[in-house]
Amino acid sequence: MITTSTVPATDVLIMEGTTVHLIVRAALPGLALATLLAAATTSLAGAAPLAATTPLTVTTPLTATTPSAAAVSGSRAVADDCRPEHRPRSGQELDGFRLGRLPHRIGSLVTDFASEWEGTEFTTRVWESGPDADGGYRVDLQVVIMRNPAFTDPAAVKAFLTDWLERDPAGWPTVGFDHPDGPGFSDADEFVWLAEPGTAVRVAGYGESVGPRELHRTACAVRRSVQR
Repeated sequence: MITTSTVPATDVLIMEGTTVHLIVRAALPGLALATLLAAATTSLAGAAPLAATTPLTVTTPLTATTPSAAAVSGSRAVADDCRPEHRPRSGQELDGFRLGRLPHRIGSLVTDFASEWEGTEFTTRVWESGPDADGGYRVDLQVVIMRNPAFTDPAAVKAFLTDWLERDPAGWPTVGFDHPDGPGFSDADEFVWLAEPGTAVRVAGYGESVGPRELHRTACAVRRSVQR
């Protein structure tokens, strides 16, 4: 059985059973994530494998860099809570959640994939822009639904993300975030909350396509549509 997994340091692993077939760092030059996953799946089905010597190039990582304390402090104005929900502008759904609002400037290339790491199941949707003048693609937005019985409170979710994203626990300052579905936390580049015991949501923005306030509105508009 072929599976894909997102692991720390922005690696995407393409696996068959316990055998790792390919490791990439966010994106290869001229290849969007969707193309990369499709190519890897094709190679596993019997076509010629991707060259092991292909250079790995980071365009925009799938995991955000640790923000400075000043950056987190500056996001406080948009991280306190969510205003009453406006009429949804997006009809998209992801693993039992409605994505009610999306930033205007994100790319139109959308990729969904499922993965698992250390007992946590992930359902991820990524929006990308490109190709640019050099043929590269850039990740603009990522929404991740994470399920693990160990997610009992925001502290448990943050402890897991600290390990998964390989962050320094003392160097990842966050502020509280009160989402309508449950309590959470945020920094300058992402919003995370516990939607229900065992289920957490992470919304992360990258680059100039998604500003802090727009990212906050996007996170607030992610709402449970199915009670599991």
